[in-house]
Amino acid sequence: MGRVRMLFVVAAVPVLWAAVVSGPGRFSVAETAFALAVLLVVAFTVSRSPATALAVGIAGWVVTYTAHAQADSAIGMGAPALGLAAVAFFAGRGAASGRDGVVVLVLGTSAAVAVPLAVLGALDSALSSGAGVAVLAVVPWTAGRYRRRYEQLVRGGWERAEQLEREAEQTEARERARLASEMHDLLGHELALAALRIGALEVDTGLSPEHRDAAKGARAAVTSAAERVADVVRLLRTEHEAPVQPVAVVVDGARASGLAVALVEEGEHQSHPIIARTIHRVLAEALTNAVKHAPGSEVSVLVTHGDDGTDLRIATAGVTGGDGPGGGHGLVGLAERVGLIGGRFEAGKTDEGFVVEAFVPAEPEAPTSTGAYRTRMRQDVRRSAKRAIAVAVGVAAAVVAAVAGYRVFDAASSVLDPAEFDRLAIGQDEASVARVLPGRTRVAPADPACRYYSTHANPFDERHGDLFRLCFRDGVLTGKDLLVHRSR
Repeated sequence: MGRVRMLFVVAAVPVLWAAVVSGPGRFSVAETAFALAVLLVVAFTVSRSPATALAVGIAGWVVTYTAHAQADSAIGMGAPALGLAAVAFFAGRGAASGRDGVVVLVLGTSAAVAVPLAVLGALDSALSSGAGVAVLAVVPWTAGRYRRRYEQLVRGGWERAEQLEREAEQTEARERARLASEMHDLLGHELALAALRIGALEVDTGLSPEHRDAAKGARAAVTSAAERVADVVRLLRTEHEAPVQPVAVVVDGARASGLAVALVEEGEHQSHPIIARTIHRVLAEALTNAVKHAPGSEVSVLVTHGDDGTDLRIATAGVTGGDGPGGGHGLVGLAERVGLIGGRFEAGKTDEGFVVEAFVPAEPEAPTSTGAYRTRMRQDVRRSAKRAIAVAVGVAAAVVAAVAGYRVFDAASSVLDPAEFDRLAIGQDEASVARVLPGRTRVAPADPACRYYSTHANPFDERHGDLFRLCFRDGVLTGKDLLVHRSR
């Protein structure tokens, strides 16, 4: 519908111009209604039947030009020009096949030559009509066909990129599932057997207490390793499948594990899936480390959602010695994950204990998929196009206003009162004539002895070309004429 409105508005401007001009070739009410009706027809049919719309547009051109070729060929050619060019471009762009368009263009160009030749019997008018169709229909139609092919090529590239992305995601999911299965079935099984064997040594009365204590420590280490393997398997299996839990649910899970957590959450949560999952991972990792490595400590969680992103602060009180909860590998991975989407991450000892702070932006800094990248590119192109159109329209409006303003100034500042002109007499001295003349002439004189003045102040009516000419020689008025514009 946007293209329909644009086509109709752009094409209707010269038609209305042809209806309001004061020249002899102006459009009558019936002709204006006919031209606007043709524009409506082509505007609403160009998307459904491009070839039909193109044929109607060319027929309208031929009728309009033939009717006005003898009175004013400029109006007959200019009024339908934008309409024909616009419908030809959209017809070329919207046609699935170019065959019908080529047939319409060939027949239309032939009709544009034959009709004026048969009706008017003027070869020059027939050639002008055919040339008009060739320029205003064939060229825009070809540009529209090129635009369609270009868009198909770009769309095909995006679709191929998305297909490759889906295949990569499927391959990644299969590989993650395979790794999780192998780790669970092989490594987990072996660690469980090792824990059982070491547990047997722990209760063996034939060993010394020192050896049983060593076996107990070894069993605890193997059990911890098995738990880590279980965590990795769970991560591999659920990273892209499990829904993202809200902050309150994650905190409740930590409380169920015996951790004392005080939660303060402000603002609305972030809806972007990548952002929401990153917030979940930061919070879950920090609380998991607190449960495993600082049991019994109090943890305070502050989550602040803003327009630009989310701030997280997880403080574990009472941590002494070492670098704080965790071995550091999980925190390093979190720092990389947050950094990839344009956020900030810090973790370390403070006076309060161990603190994890992160800022996660509302939107990922870099597009996370081909679809997201294409959406961003479309938005950038649209914004750029709007700016370019605004600049072009502004410049065109300024140029039109400047030209129109100058024409008004040029005519108004060089008007010689017709009554004063009538009172001037041949042989009158130049000094007395100068007292009734305006301050400037209308046009630069071809003959230095003559001066040209406007007959009235309106430069846009049918008399805009009329001029008063005064010629002097040896300080005496030797000639006065009214030059009438030839189009009248």
